[in-house]
Amino acid sequence: MKVGLLQNLRLPKHSIQFMCDVLIEHGIDPDPLLKEAGLQLSLLSDPWGTLDGIQELTFLRAFCRSTAHIEGVAFVTGLRYSLISYGPIGLATLVSENVTAGLRVFTQMQGVGYALLAYDITEDDEGFATGFVADDQYVPPDLLDFVHERLLGSGPTFFRDLRQENLPIRLIECPLDRPKGWMNLEARWQTEIVYRAPRSCIHFHPGTGALKLPLANALLAVNYRVLCENMLETGPKHTGTANSVYQVLMQVRGVFPNAPEVAETLHLSERSLHRKLASQSMSYRQIIDSVRLRRARELLDTSELPLAEVADRLGFSETASLSRFFRRVSGDSPSAYRKTSKGLFASSR
Repeated sequence: MKVGLLQNLRLPKHSIQFMCDVLIEHGIDPDPLLKEAGLQLSLLSDPWGTLDGIQELTFLRAFCRSTAHIEGVAFVTGLRYSLISYGPIGLATLVSENVTAGLRVFTQMQGVGYALLAYDITEDDEGFATGFVADDQYVPPDLLDFVHERLLGSGPTFFRDLRQENLPIRLIECPLDRPKGWMNLEARWQTEIVYRAPRSCIHFHPGTGALKLPLANALLAVNYRVLCENMLETGPKHTGTANSVYQVLMQVRGVFPNAPEVAETLHLSERSLHRKLASQSMSYRQIIDSVRLRRARELLDTSELPLAEVADRLGFSETASLSRFFRRVSGDSPSAYRKTSKGLFASSR
């Protein structure tokens, strides 16, 4: 992910949570680091907590600085990245038909989440996965060592979760120098590791890509893929002032602020705010609709909340207002949308 695009992202808090857990385990207070990134400690206890890419990047740099004295800290942080912690994209991967299908959906939908590394797969002549490659071209130079070391922990953990047992890994390539004494990774992952390689890549034994996944479920795979597509579709596509407004609104729970209030937050006059949005062919109402639709789909897909509570969380005064909004922007009613989504789950049991 290009660093210049990071401010356009709204990210789940899981990476920040993992790093804060590591800090606490080593007696380091995460609060000053969170504040340095413009975040509050309350983010950790908010199940819907999000942050933007720049904030995560800033926190990551602070984390690296504060843990530089801890041997192998990036590796042990990576071990915390279970497949399910990736949210819908992890679940879509987990219930895919086989290893190749799972990796395809993960790489195709990786825009739902966020990593400085960009992932791709290598395939054999029959189209089965033979390796999992990490592209570091957009990683800031000061973070290269950290992200590659973290991948030594998170990569094999990812594949263990995928198969519910260690995946047959033939070779791991890593661009780092061999760690000095803190961990015998070859023995841990039961494979050869080539250090000072030109890239990070996890190579599989022949036939691995065709292995069936133990949690494979065709209907759930469709459901989670649709959820990921919806998240990509309704995710932030804004830049400049429109993006700034989007970020402010994504932090809101309940009734959304009006345009003058957001303008004040951004240190603009209301007139300047509307003029800047108009120059981007955007309006304040369009951005609110984008945020509300994304939130509505998330709540309808992932919770059993009554429609009245969904409406309240989205700042609507009544369920009818939510229904009118949802039908206007998506062409369907929220109850029909939920019925379709939940029907896939019910029929898969």
